[in-house]
Amino acid sequence: MLRRRHLDGRMRVGILGAGWWADQHAQALATLDGFTVTGVNSGSLETATAFAAQYGGRVHADAGALLAAPDVDAVLITAPHEYHAPLALQAIASGKPVLLEKPVATNNTDTHAVLNAARDAGVTCLVGFTSHYFPGFSRARELIDSGELGRPLSGQSVFQKRWMEANRRDWHLDRGRGGGMLLTAGIHALDRLMWLMDKPVQSVSAAMGTHMHDQQADDLSSIFLRFQGGGAGMVGSYGYAQGGPINATTILCEGGSLRVTPDSLEIGQNDGWEAVSLTLPGNLTLAALAQEWVELRAWAERGQLPRVTPEFAGSVMDVVFAAEESAVQEREVSLG
Repeated sequence: MLRRRHLDGRMRVGILGAGWWADQHAQALATLDGFTVTGVNSGSLETATAFAAQYGGRVHADAGALLAAPDVDAVLITAPHEYHAPLALQAIASGKPVLLEKPVATNNTDTHAVLNAARDAGVTCLVGFTSHYFPGFSRARELIDSGELGRPLSGQSVFQKRWMEANRRDWHLDRGRGGGMLLTAGIHALDRLMWLMDKPVQSVSAAMGTHMHDQQADDLSSIFLRFQGGGAGMVGSYGYAQGGPINATTILCEGGSLRVTPDSLEIGQNDGWEAVSLTLPGNLTLAALAQEWVELRAWAERGQLPRVTPEFAGSVMDVVFAAEESAVQEREVSLG
């Protein structure tokens, strides 16, 4: 049973991990009334001190101190991927609402340990799949839910980007530490496809490899999904050394097609495409992160489920790990 929390005016946020993505969250929190950063902990004292100087809050010596702080009501985990599960388990044990950045963990066992712990403790744990909050994808889901285009039948989702961008760190290059293009960025393409197809994945077949970079983690993945009910989909997770970006999803439904990006949506019918009018915020990323915080608070205080439920987040992670298994074993992997 969910343990609801009654906050007195503000949700005071403690942040574990003070890197680039934590910076984005802090900026998003600053746009909201009723939220404030009150604590930070990082593997680098220098980084944490600079973060606190810019966004406020006290620097805590370790995660335990931050979680025990009386002026921290909720916890954001933006540490490197290898620390997500242990920090999430600590945060859940504290009883405070958690916003956990993806991936939940670096393996299937730890993923479900985190999600089960949150469920058993009645603690809200929102996993940060931001695509659900981008105008293009959220409007596409509304159209699918309306039934206007009929049942989704097939889809393709590609996230192709420069891999060695400015915020890339050593751990991103090591799958043993939770690195690789799929766990870092391609997982968003998978999440979008699964959300819009709106059926459980039945089986997965994948080819993954390291083709363009000197690292111990994938940079290219091609994944084929069979959905319950007969639907199918393809996911491309491509971190290039030289190329051009693609960040789009297409869905073929019984009565038409959808072509979707974070900030655009087109409907395909009668051999043509028509743009759907969207209301776009000034900064897509900050607006999406702000909505995550609004939904976490509504869930913690009123029991209102967020767009990304723990069950759905777990299903996305299941497919990631099944894809890795399929690539190693060179066979299709069924999901129970």
